[in-house]
Amino acid sequence: MKRFSFIWFLWCVSLSVFSQIPEKADTTISQAAFDQTPVKLRKPSDDALERFRSDRDYNYQQAAPPPENPLSRFWYWLSRKFFEFFRSSSYENFWQYVFLVTIGALVVWLLYKSEFLGGLFGTKAQEDPLAYNKITENIHELDFNSLIEEAIAKNNYRLAVRLYYLKTLKQLTDKGLIHWQPTKTNRSYVDELNTKTLQSDFEKLTSQFEYVWYGEFRISEVEFGIIKEEFQHFSLKI
Repeated sequence: MKRFSFIWFLWCVSLSVFSQIPEKADTTISQAAFDQTPVKLRKPSDDALERFRSDRDYNYQQAAPPPENPLSRFWYWLSRKFFEFFRSSSYENFWQYVFLVTIGALVVWLLYKSEFLGGLFGTKAQEDPLAYNKITENIHELDFNSLIEEAIAKNNYRLAVRLYYLKTLKQLTDKGLIHWQPTKTNRSYVDELNTKTLQSDFEKLTSQFEYVWYGEFRISEVEFGIIKEEFQHFSLKI
């Protein structure tokens, strides 16, 4: 009886194990029917191809054709020339050093003109007693006649014109026609002069002075002689 029970137990276990083994998968491959539908070739139009060829967004190897606008075409040509020049062997071997030396010389010249190098190396420019700031600060104390003669002797006609103009301002101030202040502009004095007979001539002298002095215009001895006579004639009217 015990032997039968053990055999029955083994039989039940075997059925349980074999029932969990999956069945063999069907490996048969089903073939689809061969599609014999003719393929229709689609080709873009010539206009579309030309539009894509001219579009720079689709150009990955060569530059797109130059634009039609004359000005844009010129800049396009110029930029290509610059690009070719900076990639050339002559630029790499020679011209780039010329540009560097030129830029360095320009920087040194600008520093020199701005008097930066003089302050950097401790040199101090000699003060000119006829300098612009000195004259402005001492307008009521200077001997204009001697300073004008000194400027003319040095052929510094620009400075002589300025001295004549400042002398005129002092004469107008002494007559009470204007009130001189270092902070005022030349045009302020013109507007302040209420005498119409003098205002027109003084405005002309002011324009000549600004053109010669602030414009750094070099005048000849003959041109200075004409301006000098105009200042002297105006001085007699005050």
